[in-house]
Amino acid sequence: MIRKTMRVGEVRTSIKLEQEFWTYLKEVADGRTIRLSRLVNDIADATPERTNLASTLRTFALIHAQLRAQSLDQDLEKLKLAGNSADLTRVLDACPMPCLLLSNEREVRRVNHAFVAWLNIDPQAMLGQRLDNLMILRGPGMNTMWQRIFEQGSREERFNATYVSPGRVRTSQATAIGLARNDETKQQLACMVIFETLSGRDSA
Repeated sequence: MIRKTMRVGEVRTSIKLEQEFWTYLKEVADGRTIRLSRLVNDIADATPERTNLASTLRTFALIHAQLRAQSLDQDLEKLKLAGNSADLTRVLDACPMPCLLLSNEREVRRVNHAFVAWLNIDPQAMLGQRLDNLMILRGPGMNTMWQRIFEQGSREERFNATYVSPGRVRTSQATAIGLARNDETKQQLACMVIFETLSGRDSA
């Protein structure tokens, strides 16, 4: 939990939230080119009947993320691949959840800002590496799952992913979504992996 003190209306207020919520609220504020304190005040002004500002901020962040995710789903439905096109880059960067793009060799081609913040890593260190070598992936029949994505053109597959580094463990439920298809072979050329239901712990 991170405590921040700022002026809300005419009162100097101390607010305690999880780091993930502060990070997301800061991203929203940056996207609106305003300060974090201004965003907090705007949210407070819009909810005069609130009883707990911290809960109100959490609710705002969750609803905002849901709306962004819905917009992303609509973009994905319209997306015709992919590779490293400007459209795909825009979708990746706009996604409020950690996500990355894999080649059909399961090599990481691009990661978004939320993924970098989630794992606190150097994104360049991940590019070109197989996802299997970077994270522990679990699910029924993982090899056949990738075959369904890349060879059989499956639309969506789910599995569990765990990232382990010294003093840190991050786990998530992940969804792999096939994006690109070779018109001649009908095989997928790339897929996006979105990480959700995030959890983790840091060792002392």
